[in-house]
Amino acid sequence: MFTPRARYRFYGSPGNYLSAARHALGRDADGRSLLEQRLAELVGVEHAICVPQARFGLYLIFSQLCTAERPNVVMSPYTIHDVVNMVLLAGGRPVFCDIEQDTCNIDAAKIGALLDDQTAAVMITHLHGLACDVEQIRTICAARGVPVIEDAAQAYGARVAGKSLGGFGRAGVFSFGRAKNINAFYGGAVVTSDATLAHFIRRELEGLPDEDPKKLVKRIAHCLVGDLMTAPPVFSPLTFKLFRFGAVNGVKAVNKIVQTEDEPKRKTELPEPYRRKLTSMQAHLIYEQLPLVDELTRVRVERARIYHEGLAGQPGIRLPPWREDGSHIYLQYPVQLEDRWDYVRYMMKHGRDLAIQHMSSAAELDIFKEFQSDCPVARETAERVVLLPTYPNYPLQEARQNVQVSRAYLRERAGSA
Repeated sequence: MFTPRARYRFYGSPGNYLSAARHALGRDADGRSLLEQRLAELVGVEHAICVPQARFGLYLIFSQLCTAERPNVVMSPYTIHDVVNMVLLAGGRPVFCDIEQDTCNIDAAKIGALLDDQTAAVMITHLHGLACDVEQIRTICAARGVPVIEDAAQAYGARVAGKSLGGFGRAGVFSFGRAKNINAFYGGAVVTSDATLAHFIRRELEGLPDEDPKKLVKRIAHCLVGDLMTAPPVFSPLTFKLFRFGAVNGVKAVNKIVQTEDEPKRKTELPEPYRRKLTSMQAHLIYEQLPLVDELTRVRVERARIYHEGLAGQPGIRLPPWREDGSHIYLQYPVQLEDRWDYVRYMMKHGRDLAIQHMSSAAELDIFKEFQSDCPVARETAERVVLLPTYPNYPLQEARQNVQVSRAYLRERAGSA
């Protein structure tokens, strides 16, 4: 039995809270223009525009791209359901394209057959910090005159051939939420070199209020409580025991504590709280963390290497592709097993704290039934993914212990087959 570290910790440090207080109470210059200029430089585009959430950025992009004549957005079904909502609310129509099983990303080889004269865009999601085959996809789409939109919410800092993800398509979006590699509690950005699109988004943002201070304070407080409950002196003797009890005994009320985006709902109108601006305080927080991204990527890849080397070739578990070229930053390390809950229960019984990936295949959801299509790989993958921790400050020895217990589980499973 090991003494575990938490499956998740919010990115950043105690300095995030102090910095948030300093910028909120001070009279700093507006951080948004400073951040936008720097982001555009780093990604290699002409424009970066702060938005309160990445999903609202997607809504704005598709509001400009989707028309009555060209409403279709080819996209992966393996994404959070609210991304599909954003396409619909912007006047688009989702056309689901199946995924690659190893990467959990949209399958480039299946995109071409779905393009027609009604296609407004192809949206690619770089899930778990693993880059899609963005160069091939861009070539396929360029030949048909179809723009590519990159959902890089989980992939800020990843690069393909030295170029930043988010900068390959017509536009890209980043997220700076509490569990992303840059944490501003909420927040996002749209990046593009399309002056018309940038002008449209800025015009749509004009006159909107800043993020609701009460909501922001509540989110900061939630992050602080989460950091305290997952701090090693508290987590091992208290929080983990609760989580382990919930996982081993199937107690939904306990498991719900650590589940997000697991109650799909169809939205009929854009929620009013989405219509906000990123605050100057949040922009300053993001700007201050930008120089740290490459080092944090190195840290995550170091932990991913332990999983790759320790689990490669083991029967009964599927691993993501291994890349050391900067294209895969492993926000988490996603593995796939036929009975993932059996694996998670075993791991937690043996002192390991892991999480399943709670996303569904949107192509299977009743709330989007009029857009359903046969995506068998996404359907299977949505039932199999478990996330191994890679976050900064997750000890290397913890990753090795995850490998050790995983190998024991796989041996036992193979022996009982």
